[in-house]
Amino acid sequence: MLLYHLPLLFAFVSTAELATLLKGRNLTSVEERLSRLEQTIERRLNATEQILGQLLTGRSDADLSSLDVLAIRYGVLVDQTDPVFFSAYKSSGTSGISTRTIIRFEQTYINIGNHYHTEDGIFIAPMTGIYMFHWTIATGGTDFYTQLIVGGTAQASNYVPHPGGPDSSSAMVIINVNKDDHIWIQIYGSNEHVYGGSHGEGNIQSTFTGILLRKT
Repeated sequence: MLLYHLPLLFAFVSTAELATLLKGRNLTSVEERLSRLEQTIERRLNATEQILGQLLTGRSDADLSSLDVLAIRYGVLVDQTDPVFFSAYKSSGTSGISTRTIIRFEQTYINIGNHYHTEDGIFIAPMTGIYMFHWTIATGGTDFYTQLIVGGTAQASNYVPHPGGPDSSSAMVIINVNKDDHIWIQIYGSNEHVYGGSHGEGNIQSTFTGILLRKT
């Protein structure tokens, strides 16, 4: 059995190392020499497996025997990011909104991860990444601006013109966001009105949507 493994053993040990092992003063038999040789190879294989496991999975405790070859081929071993997106809408209209007031979109169509908070209209980013935000404001009052606030700073704005009747205006932005940044839409005007309602026929809606495009 040992002779059967000799080609494999020699492949992992250099000629100089083999000569040193075979000439050791305490090695008196072929069996003992081969045993020492096998121990050396086993140590090297264990170290190689640990390094490969770290490279393939990013984990220091990876077990190569449990790895899925197809998963490696298609790159599925990298950490997967849970989806993050929400789509919220105002369920009822709000009047008399003053400047820098957060527009609260009280209901959601979808809120994966529950990172958008209907109680205050604020989305809290669960991770640093590139996000896309879109908002639509429906009104029938005077013209005003809305702002996308990220981490306390205005990062984008939208002009809502005086329509002379019910109308809406939309904006969309793709932007870098840091983990735990608070994001919301606020009014920049005074005594403004924002329409809201259900998604039934004849209702005018104001909406706010966000989605994580890529984790960074």
